[in-house]
Amino acid sequence: MKTRKLLTIALTGVVAVGLVGCGSSGDKASNGKKVVTVEIATSPDYPPYESLDKKGNIIGFDADMVKYLDKAMDTKDTDYKFHWNQMSFDNIISQIQADQVDLGISGFTYDKKRKVEWSNPYTATAQVAVVAKNSAINSPKDLEGKKLAAQAGSTGEEAAKSVKGAQVSTVKNAQQIFPALTAGQYDAIIVDLAVANEYAKNGAYKVLDQSLLDEKNYIIAKQGNKDLIKAVNAGLKKFMASDDYKTLTDKYGLKAYKA
Repeated sequence: MKTRKLLTIALTGVVAVGLVGCGSSGDKASNGKKVVTVEIATSPDYPPYESLDKKGNIIGFDADMVKYLDKAMDTKDTDYKFHWNQMSFDNIISQIQADQVDLGISGFTYDKKRKVEWSNPYTATAQVAVVAKNSAINSPKDLEGKKLAAQAGSTGEEAAKSVKGAQVSTVKNAQQIFPALTAGQYDAIIVDLAVANEYAKNGAYKVLDQSLLDEKNYIIAKQGNKDLIKAVNAGLKKFMASDDYKTLTDKYGLKAYKA
């Protein structure tokens, strides 16, 4: 669970201040339904889950999933509308707990220390080690005593700290970690499997076969916000039963979750 500077909040590319969480409802759609605006927090530095294109738009599996949920969560009485808010990963939970945003959708994996509501899982994943292409490190055992790095606040950080004798560093922005590995600042980095595979495509890195931690991905909300999570789970159920789910997991190289 990974999961990422002083808080920067952007609302679909426009700076937003004084955000209010889910509860900013009361508007009526043209069809007479109640409109519920849901503020989503994400750290768009973790492809293929979420990143920014050249125009600053959020793209990736999670972004495409939310487009599906935008309709799948609607009921006969309620229309859900979503706004994205960008921030560092390690700020997301505190912003949820402070009612500044409603959902965290940023490749989250389960950590019992995080006091939030968890959705049902939507993909399977793992924390794995990535090393330079010509590294002599070939197994998790070889990581012992080495210089490791992971994203701050992520389960990758916890996995790195579990390695015997490892010297663990953290970074806010996951996209900074790979150039640092190339520059030899670290012996290995610990990241989500899909992220590791995405960066390994360029041939500069290799991903160790054995995982350090097997996980699943979830959406999170403020502890006690069970109604919103219930609506999220209803939408996820429709999404995961759709052809779009297989299309998107294949497109982004993610592992479909099967209960």
